[in-house]
Amino acid sequence: MSELVILGLPPSSYVRTALMVCENKGVNVRLQMVNFRDPDYRQHHPFARMPVLQHGDVTLYEALAIAVYIDEAFEGPSLQPTTPVDRARMMQWISVINEYVYESVVRSCVSERVIKPMRSLAPDEAVIEAALPEIVRCLDVLADALAEGPYLCGEQLTLADLFLAPIMAYFSITPEGRTMLPDRPALGAWMSRMEDTPNYFKVNFMSTD
Repeated sequence: MSELVILGLPPSSYVRTALMVCENKGVNVRLQMVNFRDPDYRQHHPFARMPVLQHGDVTLYEALAIAVYIDEAFEGPSLQPTTPVDRARMMQWISVINEYVYESVVRSCVSERVIKPMRSLAPDEAVIEAALPEIVRCLDVLADALAEGPYLCGEQLTLADLFLAPIMAYFSITPEGRTMLPDRPALGAWMSRMEDTPNYFKVNFMSTD
């Protein structure tokens, strides 16, 4: 059996999603650190992003393609719904997370509060302040959905939850997260359920050195 390798860096929420998919499938995986600014890295990903999957003669980039491949290529509990409408709703949530939640929560808050200090840079408070209305909107949409079921797609843990989990893990350690999350108990209960998934803390609070 060929080794499954994820190319990327620990701080990336999308790398963490790929690793969480592996953990929830029970798949052994090796994280290989990369310098994505090295021009040679573009032979793996033409846009120099993370993660990249290597599995035998298979190389894939983009987190959604990687997540679907791992779920379908390996044995273990399915992380995708079986009916067309439920599968479409899962994809809808992943799109919402990538387009709206990531952009407001990660790019405008987590990057300022968590990533910049790693580089000895001060956060830009104006950027965070400007993003707060959209962050509130995203949290409310998520909380409303999670009030109707334990996971984003109802009773089943799916890839959508694994795209959201690393983002919320990051957000929970920011001042904004510590203020906003307790006001949304359905979202907090979902986070507690995610913490019970395999190696949640190992993946989402790994060393970022």
